[in-house]
Amino acid sequence: MPLPKNRSTSVRRIPKRTPKKGKTIHFVRRKKGGKHSCGICGAMLQAVSSKLGLAASERAPNRKFGGNLCTRCTSRLLVVSSRVKEGTMKMDEVDIMFLPYVKRLVSSKN
Repeated sequence: MPLPKNRSTSVRRIPKRTPKKGKTIHFVRRKKGGKHSCGICGAMLQAVSSKLGLAASERAPNRKFGGNLCTRCTSRLLVVSSRVKEGTMKMDEVDIMFLPYVKRLVSSKN
């Protein structure tokens, strides 16, 4: 019989074959979610929670790209997208990392 801590359904049971016994069961705890990171620069996002049981408004900030991009990249992105809308900058000149986000902003405003 397994130990009480291993009787939960949150513990994975992995059958293993051994040279002597033939079969054993290894118990592996499930991993928790990692830290959230920015989609452009990879920096760790602040004010984003991985806890279970929270409402969507409590998990991520209520701003554009909240929970996906850090504030530095979001502000750069908004500057670049406004320049593209004004016509002072072309889509060819936009950094390749910002391109999908700029396309989304420019197409949604038209």
